[in-house]
Amino acid sequence: MFEYRKSEDIGTFEKIASFSFAVRHSRHELLRKYIAEALSGGAELYTVQESSLVVAGYILYPFKMRLRNSMVNMGGIGLVCSRPDYRGKGAIRFMLQNAAKTMREKGMQVSVLYPFNVDFYRKYGWELFFKTKKLVLPPTTIKVESNPSMNYQFLSFPDSDVKAFYNQMARTHYNLAIRNDHQWRRHLKVFFNDEASTGVVKFSRNEKITGMLTQYLSRSEKGFDSYLTVKDFYYIDQETKLSMLGYLRSLSHQVKEITFYTAEDFELWPYLADRPTDEKLEISGMIRVLNLESLNGLNVDFEMTPLRIKVMDNLLEENNGTFEIQAENGKLVIQKNRKEPELECDISGISSALSGFTNFSELIKIGNAKPLKKFTQADVSKSVTFHSEPF
Repeated sequence: MFEYRKSEDIGTFEKIASFSFAVRHSRHELLRKYIAEALSGGAELYTVQESSLVVAGYILYPFKMRLRNSMVNMGGIGLVCSRPDYRGKGAIRFMLQNAAKTMREKGMQVSVLYPFNVDFYRKYGWELFFKTKKLVLPPTTIKVESNPSMNYQFLSFPDSDVKAFYNQMARTHYNLAIRNDHQWRRHLKVFFNDEASTGVVKFSRNEKITGMLTQYLSRSEKGFDSYLTVKDFYYIDQETKLSMLGYLRSLSHQVKEITFYTAEDFELWPYLADRPTDEKLEISGMIRVLNLESLNGLNVDFEMTPLRIKVMDNLLEENNGTFEIQAENGKLVIQKNRKEPELECDISGISSALSGFTNFSELIKIGNAKPLKKFTQADVSKSVTFHSEPF
């Protein structure tokens, strides 16, 4: 019989995770340090045991994340893994059932994870949440020069101005999460790659910060070429955006190629002299609502007439039943209702629609929601969704 418990046995968990994620032996100690750093920063390790044998585990990361126009409590699930001789024996299902209950009990309203297989997590109520745009280009392609009126400074760790600037962006953009110092360290320390340098670049005008980006510099294993990865590309005006691009162009004597990881609405084509070397959208994260009624009062930017939905959740009984959902005066209203439902949908579809990634009309078209006799075509709006925390 399986037993689920909170654990501090980093060594055993690291061995299971190293196998599951094929971590090179030379990086096992880096993974161990990553786990220890996560736990010291408020994350928790949970494992499944059979007798005294640890057979599976995951790390639970607490976040404050933007959902629609509100900040909600989010549980990030990372490093989900199991022993190879326990695959297909129900250990992961048992663990995810308990993980959903654990997060709900902790007051987490939604959960986010990065799937190794999308369909696997759909069975447990997670659904697609956001896509990441990957842009690869040589810096010489950028046709913007540095702006001398802007100041920029490289910092190996963000100062108080950068922290405050980013957290303000997180409250107003996409599905970003508030970061404390522990989360910034995890964001900048890379444990599965050999970055030569990581840090943030702060852009300011008249001694006031107006933009920032995070960068990760690495070197080719086969030669002397350097490569730069850019994330958290945020700014408050066009002048700052151009200065940030000009800064990246100025690295062309050292950096052969720049890779951007951004939201899908991020566009660079007006500032490029040629097409990118590579450009694609990658399915990245999945989301699950843990407590549907707790999203009552969520700030939204759309109006919606009442829609009664029969919700099915095979992990959390509290989410089962008929809920009336509407949006009025900038607020989402979610309440249980005993009247006849107009739509039938499981918790995965509800989760994705409430996040903004999809809507009920789209779910009906693809067969993930079933309209009933009195369906009125009321619907939520879609939006650009994006989350950027590594876990």
